[in-house]
Amino acid sequence: MQREEKRITKNGIEIYSYKNPSIHGFYISLFLRAGSMYEKHQGITHFLEHISIRNVNAVMHGALYPTLDKYGIEFNATTYTEMVQFYISGATENFGISSEIIAKILSPIVLSAKDISLERDRIKAEIREGDDLTALSTFSGGIVHKGTKLANLITGTVGSVNKINKALLEEYRRSVENRSNIFFYVTGCFDDGDLDKLAEEIDKYPLDDGVKNDNVAPRSAKFGCRDSHVHIKNAEFTMLRFTLDLDMTRITLAETDILYDVLFSGYNSLFFSEMSEKRGLCYDIPASIERYSNIGTLTFSFEVRPSLLYDAVETVISLLASFKTRLLDESQMMKAGYVTNSPMLYDSVGETNFAFAYDNHIMNAAYRTIDERADSYARVTPERIREIANLVFRPENLTLAIKGNKKKINTNDLEQIINKL
Repeated sequence: MQREEKRITKNGIEIYSYKNPSIHGFYISLFLRAGSMYEKHQGITHFLEHISIRNVNAVMHGALYPTLDKYGIEFNATTYTEMVQFYISGATENFGISSEIIAKILSPIVLSAKDISLERDRIKAEIREGDDLTALSTFSGGIVHKGTKLANLITGTVGSVNKINKALLEEYRRSVENRSNIFFYVTGCFDDGDLDKLAEEIDKYPLDDGVKNDNVAPRSAKFGCRDSHVHIKNAEFTMLRFTLDLDMTRITLAETDILYDVLFSGYNSLFFSEMSEKRGLCYDIPASIERYSNIGTLTFSFEVRPSLLYDAVETVISLLASFKTRLLDESQMMKAGYVTNSPMLYDSVGETNFAFAYDNHIMNAAYRTIDERADSYARVTPERIREIANLVFRPENLTLAIKGNKKKINTNDLEQIINKL
């Protein structure tokens, strides 16, 4: 049976790998433990992500993009609150050239001030063209994470990005790209010789010792002790966003995933079935989980007709409250995606790569195999889901933020409904 393996390069960088010889491609990720959660300068991690790929092209004297097209290789990156993932993938025969490319992320910044300025303008355009500054999610996040860096936008603001120059970027790159703070994860079809090649390329870039950014998030003063206050941002439409605090020291990854799926995933999920299909209160209910080693949030939102606002909030509170006494049947636990379908992870090198890198080395789950990961989900019981519901679904954990007509919304009535939870 294949399992996660580990090696350490001569310059002290960890490479984790999970082989699958039955497919025809590979996926290499470089994970950098950095993000808005740790920043002194807002948006600098996202800026570094943009600059790093442009910098690889400069180090290659403009040959990066022609090379990617020539070999059919995908090379990209994503910045999160607590990490950056640089990734490259392609056919197994192109593992070597791909190793050379992704290792160049560790190069010092050689871009000119003009190149930095150009990328700064692109990021500022990204900020302006997005709706993050006016979105309900940003309004709600500023309340839920008030007083902490979790309230900051990953992209930063136009003002904060204007203050970031080449010297600051290089200083930041050197501080976060240290031996303790990065690791590589490799999945798909490759052999030990390919890993030797990757290690050889990484060793070309001597890195400093440094501090490892742990995954412990800052807690707002009101985390777990909310006051049921309803927060309203004036708008011509009515949109609701519910956020529940999670104590991740008391709940596992598998438990939160199953709770989330039972509530929000699929046509038979509780909220879609009750609120959309049966009651017609809304069409869709986008939801998400934000998780760190110590805390997290479960968030969901939907638009509703103003006349149905109070009915919608009553329904949400009633559904959540029902979970505190309800014992699901095992067939309702929605485990198939994680248990029965777990071998399907092998079919996607990208999904395997992110799942094992994130679960094991960001969230410290320590799964050695896909079977072990599946077993962690299989062990979650209906009784445990009910326990978690009683732990999470409390007024002290709930923040309700609304976009709507301030003059026509009675917050006192809404707060009384919330307190029924």
